[in-house]
This record gives sequence, structure tokens and C-alpha cells, in this order.
Amino acid sequence: MLKKSYIFTIAVLLVLAFAAGFCSVRFFSLAKNQPPAQEKQDTLFYHAQFLKPEDKEITQEYIGYVVPVHEVQIKPYISGFIEKINVKGGQSVKKGDVLLMLKQDEYIASLQSAEADILKAKANLTNALNYFNRLKKAGKSISPTELENAEAAYLQSSASYEQAKAAYAMAKVNYDYTFITAPIDGVVGDVALTRGNYISPAGDGLLSIVQYNPIRVVFSISDKEYLRELEKKAPFDDEKLFLSLPNGKIFENEGVYRYMDNHINKSTTSIAVFADFINDGKVLTPNTYVTVLSKNTLKNVVPVQKNLVTLEDDGNFIYLIRDKKLVRQKVDILTTLGETFVLKNDFKAGDAVVTDSVNAQDIGKTADIINNNQKA
Repeated sequence: MLKKSYIFTIAVLLVLAFAAGFCSVRFFSLAKNQPPAQEKQDTLFYHAQFLKPEDKEITQEYIGYVVPVHEVQIKPYISGFIEKINVKGGQSVKKGDVLLMLKQDEYIASLQSAEADILKAKANLTNALNYFNRLKKAGKSISPTELENAEAAYLQSSASYEQAKAAYAMAKVNYDYTFITAPIDGVVGDVALTRGNYISPAGDGLLSIVQYNPIRVVFSISDKEYLRELEKKAPFDDEKLFLSLPNGKIFENEGVYRYMDNHINKSTTSIAVFADFINDGKVLTPNTYVTVLSKNTLKNVVPVQKNLVTLEDDGNFIYLIRDKKLVRQKVDILTTLGETFVLKNDFKAGDAVVTDSVNAQDIGKTADIINNNQKA
């Protein structure tokens, strides 16, 4: 009985030893075929896209409206009755064209009277001068008092002559004011006047003239765009300005930047920009709304999908794999193109933007691109 128990114990021990040896071999075999645990823990893998700087043609759109460069309300310098009306509403005029003529009778009479006063004063001056010269030649036979009186009469006649000439000049000015002329080239507005109307400088404007060519368009840019324009040699020096009309057609003439306003609008944080356009056919009319197209080429910029840019109060950021590290990079958004932000190129060669979700705690850790170096 003891012998059988001894044999059974030996058999059990052999089975246990065999099982232990098999498990050991299996364990070392599996361990040999697995990657080191340390590598998995140290390297993070992300889907990412390499950043590719390029030159990008940009068209920015702004809402603008048309205003005249010059507009004047015509008023008379003198009072009088309208004698002639030489223009109609909508008529184009040139600077100096006679628009209206006032009744001239009293002004002609004043001019003629002033001319007669000049002739009279000139005759008196001539007589006084001749008499004064004769007395001077008479020598000691003339008393000093008489000579002084002659000189005084001459000087008084001279002053009267100058005064008569000034009165004539004023009468001539008033006569010329009976012709009401256009101070600028432009188009006449509504003419609600009738021959015989009495007009005066204290009354309302008679009609308006608007300059159509060139004509001005006003649009607004953001405060950030304003600061970028100031960084250039001159604002808008690298941009071309065009207009899209209300009917969808592109206006044929390119605009010329003139100036920007002198303050930022607080409610819109924008500033007004003024540009002039040649308007030969009067296509652009004051108070028309148009779309301003600003076209330029941004050099060495980086387009990135909007959903890859994080917009935060302290700036805008993207996640990059740079030099085998996960980094958070602050970016400068230059403009928007559909679903793309155009970024200033502040990046390094080989930077790749991460397209996966990122845990902020992983910033600074070792990282690589999925499928880069055949790793997944």
C-alpha cells in the first residue's frame, strides 16, 4: 500500500513539472514577439497633414455705396428776378456754363453810373493835378498856403478817383453775379424754377450739381485689416479694387484708393475706406449699393481647414507635430476663404497639423504621424 502511494506521488510531481515547463516556454515565446511596453507608452500617434506654404490669390468682398466726389447746392450771390433758365434736370454741365440769368436792368444801370463816376473823378483829378503843377512852377509869386491848398485838392481828387474805380468794380461784380454759373463739372438735379421767380442769397438752394466722373465708393474694413494695411508701404498698394454692380455685372474700371477715415467706428470696429472710379457712362449713381472686390495675392501663406483651428480669447491655435513632439502653436489668421483659414507662415519646415482630437495634457510628449515610418 505504501509502495502504491509513493508511485502516485511521483507521477503527480512529474505532471506538475511538465506543466510548469510548458508555461515557461509559452510565456517567453509571447514576450519575445511583442513590442517593448516602454515604446508604446512614450510615443503618441496621430493623423496629421504636412503644412505647405504657397502664394494664394485672395478676393475679399465688402459692401460699399456710391457717393459723389463733389456736390454743390447752387445759390445766388445777389437778389433778383430770374430772366433765363438755361438748364434742365439731368443735364450735364461744365464748370463756367451759365445756368441761370437774373434780370439785369438795375445792375446795368448801376454799372453805367459807376462808369460815369469814374470819368467824372478822372476829369477832376486831371484838373487838380494840372493846377497843382502850375502853382509849383510859379515859384515865389504863389503863397505857400495857396500851394498847399492846391496839393490837398489834388490828393482829394486822386482819392475820389480811386473810390470811383472801386465802386465800378463792385458794380461789375454785382452785374457778373446776374449770371449764375456752374462751379464744377457734373450733372444737374431737379430744376423746379420758373422765369420771373424772385431769388436771394437768404433763400433755399436753387438746384444741385453732382460730379459723376470720377465718382467715389465708400466701404469699410475691420480694425485688424486696417492695421495690416498700415504695415505696407502704402495702404492697398498691392490690391486691385473692382465693383460688382446690383445686376451682378463687374464694373469695367478699376478703382484707385484715396484715403481712409480718421477714426474707427466703435459699434462695428471698422474704418471707412474711400476709392475713386472713372465713370464715363454714368453707370455709378450716388447712393447705389455695390459689392467691392479687393483682389491681391498673399505671398508665402498657409491654408488650413477651419475646424483644425481653435479660437480662444487669448488667441487662435493649432496642434502640430514638430520635431517628433506634440506642440500647441499660436497662429495669425490673415483672411478666410470658405471653410479655410489663411494663416501667416510662422511655421517650421516639416510641421504637420494634427487632424485628430488632442488631449491638452499630451502637449510636449513624443508624437509621430500615423503610417509615418510604417507605424499605426
